[in-house]
Amino acid sequence: MLNQKFTLRAIRPSDGPAIINLNTEFDDDLTTRFLLDPYVAITEGTEFRTQGVVVEATGYEEIVGMGTVRFSRVQFNGQVLPLAFLDNLKVREEFRGQGLGYQIASWRIQQAREILGNDCVIGTGMLQENLASRAVAKKWCREVIGPLNAFIVPVRSRVPKSPKGITVHEIESREYEEFAAKQNMFYKDHNFYMQGDANSITRSLSIVPGGKKLYRIYAVVDSSGNLLAGAHVWFRGLIKSDTINNPPAALRILNHALHLFPADLVIRDAAVTGLWHAPDQLQAAEYLWEMIRYLSKDEATNIATGFDPRDPIQAAIKLKPWHQPRPKIMIAIHGPTPIDRDKLIFSYGRV
Repeated sequence: MLNQKFTLRAIRPSDGPAIINLNTEFDDDLTTRFLLDPYVAITEGTEFRTQGVVVEATGYEEIVGMGTVRFSRVQFNGQVLPLAFLDNLKVREEFRGQGLGYQIASWRIQQAREILGNDCVIGTGMLQENLASRAVAKKWCREVIGPLNAFIVPVRSRVPKSPKGITVHEIESREYEEFAAKQNMFYKDHNFYMQGDANSITRSLSIVPGGKKLYRIYAVVDSSGNLLAGAHVWFRGLIKSDTINNPPAALRILNHALHLFPADLVIRDAAVTGLWHAPDQLQAAEYLWEMIRYLSKDEATNIATGFDPRDPIQAAIKLKPWHQPRPKIMIAIHGPTPIDRDKLIFSYGRV
């Protein structure tokens, strides 16, 4: 369908059915299905202010492409700058090869600069092997960095053994300030880290689209109540699921033996970010990771997280050889200055 005329516009509440059709017909390795109204899931489903764009084509009833952009403020080369992160780029197969990917990126970048100013940081993530996405990104980005490690592991059915004298609980309001301060200190030199405080914790925990509590924040304490470690968990799987399409036979056999994913290959993941620990308390972070796997078993099938491969906190994640896949993620960036590559990268995560 060459020489089509395309119109790009902001998503509307009425676009829900068309977004569902675009996502469920998308011929990728994963098919995303919304478990909540798509407009609500996109605009109210995370702690980030999010906008979306859809593409209409003359003579075609359905939308033929879409993308989203989420806004935040992050550390970048020793400053705190506004960030626009581009996500969820999709173009219907028969309309590819006509520059729509770049048009969708350009629409979102223009929105970002109108809202955040020209000194904002713009970024997007892509699988290392996704050459098409990298080709689109190279048209607007300043540089590509990575790869970052992404880990996807199954939830636990049994509670892990607790180290003596420490426990895990959902964070309490009296702990908000101390938790945020310790997490901020832990990540003070990471590019892309979004600093927190009591107000940001309160906002995250109040996000309940469709009555679904999407965020939980966990703390590890000792017998005296000292905060030893913590992490944020976003239950993406309460608003979206991912179906693995046409898995290779080896993955099916491995999954049958080790239960890496549900038998129907429908994944509902919980994303862990901001894992931190007090000095000399790596064991507390290790225990917290395993407890999150257990505590998430009723809302999720798998736990996802990501790290700069140079980041010492990665040692808290104990992976088994069969914990697969382990995607590699590249980040395309356009910032006011080139990124300081000596600084560690905070994994921003997907939506």
